[in-house]
Formats: sequence, structure tokens, C-alpha cells
Amino acid sequence: MKTVMTTVLLMAAQLGGAAEVVRLDADQQARAGIEVRAVVEEEFGDLMRVVGQVVRSPGSTLTLKTVVGGRVEALGTAPGERVVRGQVLVLLHSHEVLAMQGALLRSSEQSKLAEKRVEAGRELFAIDGISRLDLELREQEAFAARLDYTTAREELLDHGLPEADLDRALATRTPEAHLPVTSPADGVVLELLVQEHEWVQEFAPLVVVGDPKRVELELQLAPNQAASVAAGDTVEFAPVGRSGVLGRATVITRVPQVDPESRTIRIRARIDSEHPSCFPGAFVQGTLGHGVARRSPAVPVSAVINLGGRDVVFVRVGADQFAVRAVTTGIHIDDRYEVVDGLDVGEEVVVSGVFLVKSALVKGDEGEQ
Repeated sequence: MKTVMTTVLLMAAQLGGAAEVVRLDADQQARAGIEVRAVVEEEFGDLMRVVGQVVRSPGSTLTLKTVVGGRVEALGTAPGERVVRGQVLVLLHSHEVLAMQGALLRSSEQSKLAEKRVEAGRELFAIDGISRLDLELREQEAFAARLDYTTAREELLDHGLPEADLDRALATRTPEAHLPVTSPADGVVLELLVQEHEWVQEFAPLVVVGDPKRVELELQLAPNQAASVAAGDTVEFAPVGRSGVLGRATVITRVPQVDPESRTIRIRARIDSEHPSCFPGAFVQGTLGHGVARRSPAVPVSAVINLGGRDVVFVRVGADQFAVRAVTTGIHIDDRYEVVDGLDVGEEVVVSGVFLVKSALVKGDEGEQ
């Protein structure tokens, strides 16, 4: 006995088999939520499954170190805080800086005294009070004093002492034992590696500052897979456990060496847009498209169902008729399938209410039997 909702017609044989058609009038289609969409042509390429993780881009982080040893007098920031270029992050109390400024002040005074001796020597030489050799010796002493002063000044500047602090020490003839460690760029404090009142050795790391937005993907591929990957290939990825949160990246380069532990090749990929879960260290999985792209018919994943062990779609063949059509699918990207065989561009397939159409087909077959 046929159902009230549908009538299943067995049509003429096509390609050696029987084409099954479901008939639904407009009201029945509306109640069942049937939606159709035209088959379109899209670009596909060869795909491979990839795994990897989010890492910081090269040059996106800076580790600030102390050139001299000392005691952490004060901290001007905390992990996670945004900082600006020139902001004092750590204030060190350093006896070495104190000694260096003492040397600067001594060389400054010696240079001034040497310049006065040269001026006096030139006056004496003019009246034959001293010989040319004595004058040249005084000029040489002045040159050496200026050199010592310049060297001491540049060394303090290289150690990070602000020029304003250095000039103030020279003006007041009072050395300053504090050395401020400032941020060289705008960014976010990623790590704070010291505590207040802690003694640190020279070249010890103090703070890590970086740009949290400058991240990329690092993928691991077997050498034979990596050989086919080139710059410009696209990656569609999602954090592990969050398959619905998709992102896109573009391959930048591959590192031409095998990792001794994992025996894989590292692939670097630039993340093309901000991603809500792209924190360094996050593991991702996805697909990498490579090779020569091709254009093929494409349908939404929702259009394809399994019927009797084969992939099929329902194609609109009339205002109230939908024919079962076997298809061969290829690549699966996001929410669409590549259709290798069985459909032509422009044909209309059911994309919503597919399982209701299938149910009607099955019930109709049972009624015919």
C-alpha cells in the first residue's frame, strides 16, 4: 500500500539500471523542508591530512638580558601586560654600573685637565717657553684622555644606561648605581623570569616580550609527502578537538632537513587571518592542498547519502520529481564534495531534507512490493 505522502515511480532503464523517482508536490516539499541547489564548478587539488601546532613566528619575540650582574630593585610589569617601546620593565642595582660611571667621571675630569694643559702649552710654545716636543706630548695626553672618556661613555650607553641619566651623572658628578632595562618594542610580556630583590648574573634572561599576533603553523610531514609541498599551497586547519573552528594558512617554506627525533620535515605556513584558538603551543589538524588544481562539479556534503552501499544524490527532474542518481565523489573540503562522476554543472540537487526524501523512497518501494 502506497503512503499518503509519496508515490514512487519506476522509470525507464538508464545506463543498464532502473532510475527511481520520488514525486512530491509543492505543499509536500514545503512541509518536508526540501531545498535544492544547483551543482557548481569549483577548484580542487590533491589533499593530504596534516598535523602540527601553532608556533611563534621567527623574530616575533625578544628575550631581554642583563649585560651586567646585579640585584633586581623593582619590576615594572607582569606577564600578560602590554608594554610600549622604552618602558622600564626591570630596574637593576648594579655595582658594576656604579664602577663604570666612576670611571667615566674620572676620564671626564682628566680630559678637561688635559685640554687645559694643551691650551697652556700652546701659549708657552708661542713665546718659546716649551719645545714642540713638549707640546706634542701634551696633545697626545689630551687625545688619550678624550679616547678614555668616549670609550667609557659608549660602554655605558651600550649597557642600556639612558643618555639623560648619563648626562645627569656628569653634570652632578654623582654616579648612579641603577640600570633600567627597557622594552625595545611595543608588545606583550610573555614571560617574567626574575623576582624583586633577586640577584642575577650577567647575561641572565629577565623578560620575554613578543607580539602575540605573529604566529604561524608548523606542520610535520613524512619526507616523501613533504617533497610535493611548495610555497603557496593552502592549508585548512582546526584546533584538535574543535573541528568546527576552521582557519586557513598558506605554506611559506619547508625546512630542508629531517628532524632527528620525529623523522619528519617541518613545513611553515602563514596563518591568513586571526583565529580565536591560535595560541602558541596549540595542536592542529587539517588538510593541505597541493599539486595542480583542477575544476570539478561540487555539491554540499549534505546532498550526498549512502543508499544500498553507494553514494547517491537526489536530482530535480521536474517541478515535483526527484531522481536518485549514483555519484562518485572525490576530495572532501570543508562542507563540500568534489563529484568525479554522475553530475553535470547546473543540475539541481536536494541539499536539505535529503533523509526525508530517502525515507519516502524506501517507504514507496515497500508499498510497491
